[in-house]
Amino acid sequence: MGNVSVLTNVTLKQLIEESPIRWPTIWDEKDKRITCLVLLPRKSRPEMEQHGFFIEHKHPVFGLFYRPRDEARILTSRGFDPLSASFQFLNISESDLELWTSELIKKQNYEKSSITIEPIPSSAISSIRLSFEAFEMLTFRHNSLDYLDTLPLVMPPQSLVSKAYISIPDITSVTPELEIKPEELDKNESSPIIETPSIENIMEGDVIVEIESIEEKELTDSKNIVPKAIVEEQVSLPGVGVESEFRMIVQKLIAEGLDHQAIMENNEFQDISDRATAAGVNTWELFLKLAT
Repeated sequence: MGNVSVLTNVTLKQLIEESPIRWPTIWDEKDKRITCLVLLPRKSRPEMEQHGFFIEHKHPVFGLFYRPRDEARILTSRGFDPLSASFQFLNISESDLELWTSELIKKQNYEKSSITIEPIPSSAISSIRLSFEAFEMLTFRHNSLDYLDTLPLVMPPQSLVSKAYISIPDITSVTPELEIKPEELDKNESSPIIETPSIENIMEGDVIVEIESIEEKELTDSKNIVPKAIVEEQVSLPGVGVESEFRMIVQKLIAEGLDHQAIMENNEFQDISDRATAAGVNTWELFLKLAT
């Protein structure tokens, strides 16, 4: 089970790049990860946002919700109502995927299939687009939704900017019970004295630790963690998030057909370039890599 938080205006690519800094003790660079699509009824979104609270997993899970806008008219023309569904791009460890989705398939009527992710047609009106090659993506679709075999997008899933729900596995160790020998107890006492924690100690961060009633001669094996709320994390890390933003803006301007000189004269580029340089990013070297 995990602790769930939310980040706004991020990309899956940014989350992966920032993970070694955000979660250095649990992030494994060698772990194989997969990005798949979850198509769920819109009414089920609150449950999916909290899914990580109740599912065992060993690695961070990123679920980015995307609302088709420029793509909506195309989906409608193909017989799929974009307002009927929530689109979640799920980036997860391959070893955690079955744990995460087994309940969806067995108990919640989701079906495992695949879908073609393709660029939005050139004839479609769009405020922004990044070119990419079409590819197949593993999909989990609720059976109440219409069938969808192709999903057009203005840019590849890892570059979409939206709200992401992040589940970090709970690795808090349980303090072992202290063995108390009968001869160590005072003769006038029949059981050890249990000190009840203060309310300040009970309220810890984003969850409330629910203390179960403790009867004489009986200690609970562990604390029951009850999810209280999904909290919002820091949106961008110094020198990391701004680098992802720099990459995204350069890629966007290139996709719009601007040449190198026009990009460098662009106001949006100049603003992000100044902020990235101040954060210690080698913008010139990064620009050359992206532009070539």
